[in-house]
Amino acid sequence: MLFKNDKKYSLNDIERLYSQIPLIFIIVIALLSSLITFFILDSKQSREIDLLKQKYFLNYEFAQKEEISRFKAYVEKKLKNRFLKEEIHLKNITYKVVGYIQSNRLKEFDKLSTYLKNIEETNNVNLTIFKKENLDILYGKQSITYLQNLIFNYKDKKYKDLILMYIYSQGNENLQYWKDDIANTVRLSFYDKVLIDDEEYYIGALSTINSISMITKNAIIDAINSNNFDIWFYDLISQKTYNFNKKKKYVDSNELFKNEKDTKSYELLKHYFTDFGYNDKFKNYSYLYKKYNFLVSTFNNNEIVENQTKDTIAKIKKDSSNLLLKILSYILIGATLLILLTYLFINFIKKIITEYNDELENKTVSLIHWKKRFELAIIASNDGLWDIDFKSQKIYFSDKWLDMFGYEKDEVLTFSDWFNLIHNEDKINVEKLFDKIFAKVDDTFICEYRLKTKNEGFKWVLARGKSFLDDNDELDRMLMMSMDIDKNKRMKKELLDIELLVEDGKIVIFKLMNDENLSVQYISNSIQIFGFTKNMFEKQNMRFMDLIHKEDIANVQVAINAAVKKDLPHFTFTCRIVNAANEIRWISSRVILIKNHTGQISHFYGYLNDITKIKLSEEELKLKVEEELIKNREKDRILIQQNKLAAMGEMLGNIAHQWRQPLNNVSLILQFLRDNYKNKEVSEEKIDKFMNKANKHIEYMSETIDDFRNFYKPSKTQNKFFVNESIDTLLDMVKNQYESENIKINFEYENIEITNYENELKQALLNILNNAKDALLSKKDIEDFDAFINISLYKNEEKMILEISNNGGNINEEILYKIFEPYFTTKFETQGTGIGLYMTKSIIETNMKGKIEVQNIINGVKFTITLNI
Repeated sequence: MLFKNDKKYSLNDIERLYSQIPLIFIIVIALLSSLITFFILDSKQSREIDLLKQKYFLNYEFAQKEEISRFKAYVEKKLKNRFLKEEIHLKNITYKVVGYIQSNRLKEFDKLSTYLKNIEETNNVNLTIFKKENLDILYGKQSITYLQNLIFNYKDKKYKDLILMYIYSQGNENLQYWKDDIANTVRLSFYDKVLIDDEEYYIGALSTINSISMITKNAIIDAINSNNFDIWFYDLISQKTYNFNKKKKYVDSNELFKNEKDTKSYELLKHYFTDFGYNDKFKNYSYLYKKYNFLVSTFNNNEIVENQTKDTIAKIKKDSSNLLLKILSYILIGATLLILLTYLFINFIKKIITEYNDELENKTVSLIHWKKRFELAIIASNDGLWDIDFKSQKIYFSDKWLDMFGYEKDEVLTFSDWFNLIHNEDKINVEKLFDKIFAKVDDTFICEYRLKTKNEGFKWVLARGKSFLDDNDELDRMLMMSMDIDKNKRMKKELLDIELLVEDGKIVIFKLMNDENLSVQYISNSIQIFGFTKNMFEKQNMRFMDLIHKEDIANVQVAINAAVKKDLPHFTFTCRIVNAANEIRWISSRVILIKNHTGQISHFYGYLNDITKIKLSEEELKLKVEEELIKNREKDRILIQQNKLAAMGEMLGNIAHQWRQPLNNVSLILQFLRDNYKNKEVSEEKIDKFMNKANKHIEYMSETIDDFRNFYKPSKTQNKFFVNESIDTLLDMVKNQYESENIKINFEYENIEITNYENELKQALLNILNNAKDALLSKKDIEDFDAFINISLYKNEEKMILEISNNGGNINEEILYKIFEPYFTTKFETQGTGIGLYMTKSIIETNMKGKIEVQNIINGVKFTITLNI
């Protein structure tokens, strides 16, 4: 307590406090309300002004970004609908042909062939019929040949048979997409099975060749023509725009530059007219379909009215002032009303206090009497009090008794309920005592027994009670007191058990007197394990120090003297002893110092434990530990390399992603040079420019192969390298795969050079990135969000800190500490082995002598790697 007030308050003091405190409280509340109102309204005014400014300077750019996102989603939906219509069309054609064949049973094949050709011409599809048993193609060989060339690019018959076997292996009503990435086309097929004369035939329809880029382009133009979007379109190959001036027609870019204006739309068009490369500068109001070199953008003139906010801000300030005055008026009126009501309440309280003051004085004498009885009840509460009503067979237990055994008030209500809780072995004794009470032979009850507790255990109690008779000399009630003696009972039993255990065990217990010879007052029978008997020490034929090896006697004596001098409660020592067979044994001992009533150390109480085998095996154990450590390090190196090779398949996919765009660009450049070969406006300088671009793409592809080859070389020795450059190399190898999944990787760094295993650090980072990607894709299956991975590299004193975080969701805190354990995975068995993060921890902490930690952050997880610089 900060202060102590011994003042005794009278009812008059309370009356005075009631008249003053409410008034002070109302005034303070009114002042505080006024101040809080002022600060709230001032904050609200500032916030509204800031929001108004943001409305004109930020919302315009945000609206453009939302328009692009909405347009992309609309185009994707259009593309899905286009392919869905094609799927339905193929199914209908196939079912139609199946119905025709089932009714004609393949009779008059010439007539059937004419019918199929008519279906193909009128529905713009290719039909196929083949027999499953011998893979005989009855119709549409050219379609199967096309699929054979698309998949295998070989003309051998066995590859054609593989195509047919693949088709019928997919079962009834199977729909397939046949995509040609080189030609940038896609075809759909639908096959169904039909039984004719107990033989299986497969009938299918194959769509005609469709250009994916043309389908995408048509979907974009349709979206613009729908009048739902303010978007214009630019084809980087043909250099033509659509709807650039909101006229919904194609215009050549050269024509637009004749009337060039100083707007961001013209700046965007000018950039992509001279360069196919993506520029992050225009990302908020444009989107580049890199695969097809199509660009879509909003109309961006960015005209902001400067003086539009002035009048609105003035109005906000005026409204805020008026509202403040209005609220202050309400507070003043409210405070006045409360003061008036308080005055009426105080007068009412005065009247009540006066009445109770007289009544309390009359009850003071009675309270003194009850105070004495309460003190007696407090004394009795140390034991559990209970009362038995023999006439009603009801039983009452005090709160102390119920707490002692863990029961509630309504769980033990009758005498029989209580008697059933007594341990079976103790019921006979309790029953005998109650028989005497029922026979009125004795009126007292004293007994120790075990009673069942609420948690299904038993507790020892000492019960004492006395019975009372009524006016008719009949047994009326019995008052009982129960004392908890369970702890004492159990301690006694444990002491007896310890004594029995020691007498025949392998640990020697001793008690020595604190005299010059350390006389043995007690020693257990287990001294026989050293070849001696208990009588040899009790008859003083042998002293305690006779056990100790001569070379260790001084050390033991020093340990004893030091404990006595420092007044330690206990001490331990290890030494050699000589047994009866004159053999040397190693023992460890723990000794407690026992003091007498004057505070002097009178005895030493302790035990001897034979540790000879432990001593002899220590050296052997050290050698084995060193051998196992060497083996484990070698195994970890092998696992690291195997983990690298296991990721090779995924890295090959990264190379495919990285090569696809350069190959597409080189193909576009060659197409451009072919189309403009005879065009006089194409100068030699422009041709050289495009050739240089093509060479850069080819050099990039070559560097990709070198990076991949270097990544899978195991690091046998440490080398100096810049960590940021190493991470950049790794990100270049995998960025296309992450971009294709709409996962953004942000890398912020300082230039840091360290000496360590470079490739092992790359592999550890790749494992973490792959886990982050899996988490982000899993979350994307559930909800739509902007997925990202943030990588941060910086120095902290003499340490290098590398942080990798993502917004793919948290890891359950109950398993967070397990994710570095081997073969532990949060994925399905077919999706993960649980070895990636274990190897990452082994690489960082064992091989690179660093540290790796993981923690949950907002909406995601963060890994932190620390290495010495």
